Amino acid sequence: MLDLKELRDKIDIVDDKILELLNERMAYVKIIGEIKKNHNKEIYYPKREKEILDRLKNKNLKNLDHDAIELIYDKIFAVARTLERF
Repeated sequence: MLDLKELRDKIDIVDDKILELLNERMAYVKIIGEIKKNHNKEIYYPKREKEILDRLKNKNLKNLDHDAIELIYDKIFAVARTLERF
């Protein structure tokens, strides 16, 4: 069995990966924001956010319940909308 330090080290590795993936996601968000600006489209698109949440909730297989997924992605969406504006 792993000890506390080993488990925390594993969490640190996962956190690094999550941060890397969030940065990748936000790079795409910035590009999408430019496209929306160039085509005079709205930044906030609730239908797309709902589609993402529904897809992820259906995919979730383990430790996160639907409420947790919504809480996490509500923050991700908020950051994304801010980035799309700039």
